[in-house]
Amino acid sequence: MLIETDLTPLLRTDFGDDEAWQAVRAAVAAPVGGGLTRADTEPVDDRRLADFASEQIVASIAPEAPYAVVVVADRRTMTEAAMPLLVIDVADRTELRCVPEALWALLTDTGVRGMQLAEFLAAVGSDGLFRGVGGPHGLERRLAALAELRGAAAAHLGAAQAAHRAEIPGPPSAATVPGRPAPQAAPSAPSVPARPLLPPTTGGR
Repeated sequence: MLIETDLTPLLRTDFGDDEAWQAVRAAVAAPVGGGLTRADTEPVDDRRLADFASEQIVASIAPEAPYAVVVVADRRTMTEAAMPLLVIDVADRTELRCVPEALWALLTDTGVRGMQLAEFLAAVGSDGLFRGVGGPHGLERRLAALAELRGAAAAHLGAAQAAHRAEIPGPPSAATVPGRPAPQAAPSAPSVPARPLLPPTTGGR
């Protein structure tokens, strides 16, 4: 079997609980950092992968795969509360366990920055799980930096749009439209001359 995906594959190898699988998928796809980012993966739900070992998984990856690691949802992922995902480096088969909320950092660093998965082994906690370089606070710093960059980009876009709107002239008045006479003022009603007062009468007829 050859696995061909455009995004980092999220491979299901345990098929004992469909609800657990859906929960894992939702946890992996959930935005983090207030919706600033997320881990982009492509779920692969194929029973031919049932109980695949790491060697079999790596052997199933296309040689020209555009990603550096694969993510596996195995029995531990499905049954433990933290949903520890198994992440495997395609090049040297280094493995580590990662919680879903920190997966985006691993995928960014191994994909965009070209780092090796082995470089993150020192950041694995005492519980055997990777929760981000420097722990949760390290992730918070990275998310804050990302939020600052996005905020600056949004402010720049808003200023550019405001400047563009200011450059667009408003509709011309009727007096400035070529070939159209200027509007005339409505004629005022003619004034009625005041009547002279008649002298009061002092006698009879």
